[in-house]
Amino acid sequence: MSRSYLPSLTALAARWGKWVAAWQSPVLLSVANPPETAGSGNPQGDGTVGLPPATRRGPRAAVVIVQDGRLLMMQRIKNGKEYFVLPGGTIKAGETPAMACVRETREETGLHIWLGELQCQLEHKGRVEYVFLASKFRGTLQLGGPERERMTPDNQYHLVWLDYAQLQRVKLRPKNLLVYCQEWLWPVRE
Repeated sequence: MSRSYLPSLTALAARWGKWVAAWQSPVLLSVANPPETAGSGNPQGDGTVGLPPATRRGPRAAVVIVQDGRLLMMQRIKNGKEYFVLPGGTIKAGETPAMACVRETREETGLHIWLGELQCQLEHKGRVEYVFLASKFRGTLQLGGPERERMTPDNQYHLVWLDYAQLQRVKLRPKNLLVYCQEWLWPVRE
């Protein structure tokens, strides 16, 4: 067997992490509050215990949309710094992560999605991010919602499709998102 058919250690670690996460936590489709916020001791219940008031942000829900071997990403250019995130946003009070994922995707991208399973739970600077797979989607891709309204030369949002090779060359947030992206776009060999 040639070396090109063997998975990289990074991809194997991503698969292992995905299996462990799936085994340890159920899909959060019917949970009113994410586990990190319930009983956290924070009177606001937003999962921000111990963070300074200026940096408090609640948990985030994001979506994985794959089409033709490419992953939909939100390119951010903020104050001259470029990075990429999955479409999604903050979970509002009374929303489940899944509800927020559907709402944020429709607002940001114009796409209507049908959710599959919870893929992973990530963390970036103390903020939890729930990542769901879109089992299917329809609509016309176009930037909308607050992202379109907040667009300035120093604060830009762009929807882009990235393939496996392109994802290796860009800065992703959260940083540990790359191993999951590699899993979702793993080149299929027959």
